Amino acid sequence: MQFGNASEISWIINLAFFAFILIFSLYGAKIQMWQWLKQIEAGLIELKRMAIESRQRAIDTFKEYGRSEEEVATELDRWLDYFLIYPVDLDPAGILQRLDHLLDERRDRYREFVTQLAPEAGPELAQNLENTLEVAQVLSLVFRIVRHYYLLGKKTGSQILIMQIHMQMPELLRIARAYFEAIDAFADGKPIGDGVGPLVVTRFAREYGATPDQYVHDVSREVGYYRVEFEGRTVFAVRATGPGGTVGKPGVAVKRLVEENKGAISRIITVDAALKLEGEELGRISEGTGAAIGDPGPEKHAIEQTATDHDIAIEAIVVKEDEAAAVGVMRKRILDSVPEVINRVKSAIRERTKPGDKVILAGIGNTIGIGL
Repeated sequence: MQFGNASEISWIINLAFFAFILIFSLYGAKIQMWQWLKQIEAGLIELKRMAIESRQRAIDTFKEYGRSEEEVATELDRWLDYFLIYPVDLDPAGILQRLDHLLDERRDRYREFVTQLAPEAGPELAQNLENTLEVAQVLSLVFRIVRHYYLLGKKTGSQILIMQIHMQMPELLRIARAYFEAIDAFADGKPIGDGVGPLVVTRFAREYGATPDQYVHDVSREVGYYRVEFEGRTVFAVRATGPGGTVGKPGVAVKRLVEENKGAISRIITVDAALKLEGEELGRISEGTGAAIGDPGPEKHAIEQTATDHDIAIEAIVVKEDEAAAVGVMRKRILDSVPEVINRVKSAIRERTKPGDKVILAGIGNTIGIGL
């Protein structure tokens, strides 16, 4: 009896095992796809929540400046679909000039829209409102794109498409959360991590006697400079105007300063925030060669081309940050890195220029909350 019972149990186990193998071989892919879809749905719910709450935050901010909530909501929903068509790149000649023109037009449209939606906001507040609007627009766009591919993959039953969305969802959520947590900083006009470049320039200029009254405005769009003397060298400390949220056009400013000084500029030093690698310490400072500026292309090209045409050395000093730190309220570790960045700027000028030279120090970044 014991031997017979053992045989029956073994037979049942073997039968169950083969049934499991058969079911898994026939329906394993569908089960896996069902799991992916459920996990994507959970991510979509989170993305939708952030898009809705950021939209409401933008409405609450805009309605304080002259329009009713209903009017703001209607116009804002229309503007969330605004887009930029990048210039054709099949014939790359002149593409940067065309892109620069389109970016200028886009900035003008944003400014026009903000002025209409918040007529009582001053110029600096209007710049902050532009940043708030852009955050709400980014979160809305991310949600709609992910939803599109989710529905398309579900509709067509494409396992490859669903797998790609599932694999990218953690990174998309990480970036979306960074922007979502930053919207209060933009709405309230607080300094953000990306503003470390302008902050370095301002503190450097202050250390050598520059005052807000000595700031030269509008060398290029929303960008000016301090002129300071440092150990026998003349330093043009370039930054966007602020304290409204703007980056301006620093590349054009550098180009004009070089042309105005007719061969007297010996070095260009750029200071900016840069994305850190995972495992690197927040606020880590690195040095390198080239223009540290994260624009779509025209401003960086202006600096590089100017430096090449006039045979000017160009170097970069960056502060390492992640996305959340770059767009969020400036953290203490980033603020604490500023004195060391200034020391490295001084060393670069001392060691790689000589008395009588002229140097451009360009602080790249968003000046929200950082006054002159």
